[in-house]
Amino acid sequence: MKGRVVEWNDSKGYGFISALNGELKVFLHISKLKNKNRRPKIGDEVSFDINEEIKGRFNANNVSIVGANTIPSTIMFSVIYLVLASVALVMFNGEKMLLVLYLGMSLLTYAMYAVDKNAAKKGNWRTPENTLHVLSLLGGWPGALFAQNQFRHKSKKQPFKTILWITIFVNIGAFAWTFTSSGTMFVQNIIGNVL
Repeated sequence: MKGRVVEWNDSKGYGFISALNGELKVFLHISKLKNKNRRPKIGDEVSFDINEEIKGRFNANNVSIVGANTIPSTIMFSVIYLVLASVALVMFNGEKMLLVLYLGMSLLTYAMYAVDKNAAKKGNWRTPENTLHVLSLLGGWPGALFAQNQFRHKSKKQPFKTILWITIFVNIGAFAWTFTSSGTMFVQNIIGNVL
């Protein structure tokens, strides 16, 4: 079924869809969105399945915002960056271990976000935000962006987001520096000492 969002309370994550030329008002909860990379807003056209509750209220399920991009921009940014970084390393004979570092740090950072999200739900000890930022700075930021999208964790909190994006751009700058003569020598010394 198709309809249009006519009411939306973003802070509470629910609203209503008007369907069948306004003859049917359907309750929409944020948890029923199939693709959660964009929140609904008034005027959005949506497609959905419908259920009727015992109380007679109609609820939307499997809701899709018509025309919404299915891949979040942060995920696209991460993927495009990793592809371009790989190409740059091959074309300019860069240190291939940097790719291993990005992948390893991204997996670790993703796991740390998952642990922190789980701890937040249970009220347990949390991972310090500085730890998450250091992991992002050291190359784990693609994992951080994937985790924020997957878990809806720390994806709206300021100044956390601002600091995260600063660490991302500092990391990208450091990666570019590794292609200079001093950067190449530094990376080779580090890798030589570790291996």
